[in-house]
This record gives sequence, C-alpha cells and structure tokens, in this order.
Amino acid sequence: MTFCHKAENLSLCARGCGYYGNPSNHNLCSQCYKVFLKEEAAKSAIALSEKLSFLTVDDTVKTGNDDGLTMKTKTERCKSCKKKVGLIGFSCKCGGMFCRIHRYPEEHACTFNFKSMGRARLAMENPLCKADKLEYRI
Repeated sequence: MTFCHKAENLSLCARGCGYYGNPSNHNLCSQCYKVFLKEEAAKSAIALSEKLSFLTVDDTVKTGNDDGLTMKTKTERCKSCKKKVGLIGFSCKCGGMFCRIHRYPEEHACTFNFKSMGRARLAMENPLCKADKLEYRI
C-alpha cells in the first residue's frame, strides 16, 4: 500500500529527460540535478568575476560601500624582489614586508640594529644590583 502511495507522488523530470524527478532536487532527476548544480556554480563564478573585473594593474581594489565611501587596499609585496606575498608575508622590525626567501635580516640587508635593541632590553630587565657596604652596617 505504501508503494502505491509513493507512486502517486512521483513526477517526471522538469527538464523532460524521461526519468522521475525528486521534489528536493527541484523536480529534477539525479543527472539533470548535477548539470543544474554545475550551471549554478558557473553563474556564480561569472558574477564574481564581473564584480572583480575593475581591478587595476597596480593591484589596488576599490570597494564601494553603501555609504558612498570608497576604500583602497593595496596588496603587499616583498620589499626586496617585489613578489606578491599575500597572507604569508613576513614583517620585519625594519618596517618592510618580505617573502619567504627574504624574511631573514641577512637576506634583505636589514637596517634595524638588533644589538642595541637587545642591550636596551637586557638593561631594562636586569637592573643593577649593588650590595650593601659592610662598614656602614655595624
């Protein structure tokens, strides 16, 4: 009896391929639903590429907010070789952003003086300790 009840709710594929469609798949059969998903993904990729089509050669992105304000963001590049570093860029104490090859101070001719910074930090963390003189205690 349940089989007859299910047979009453079955409908053919909405694209007319001859197979039965599933209501959870927009009344499409499994093969047509896969094609439908690919088409939807292609449409969203095209829409995304249209939104990003206004990128310029100097790698700046202009985004317009609802308030009418525009914001410019510039992609980070290695200070030595000018390669795009993206999310994995390494910032140095000299103030530059570097790629994985030039991240070490020896590789990019860093101008920051690490010795003076270390000496100042040690002097601050280790104050001078003077012992009491014995002649004043008795």
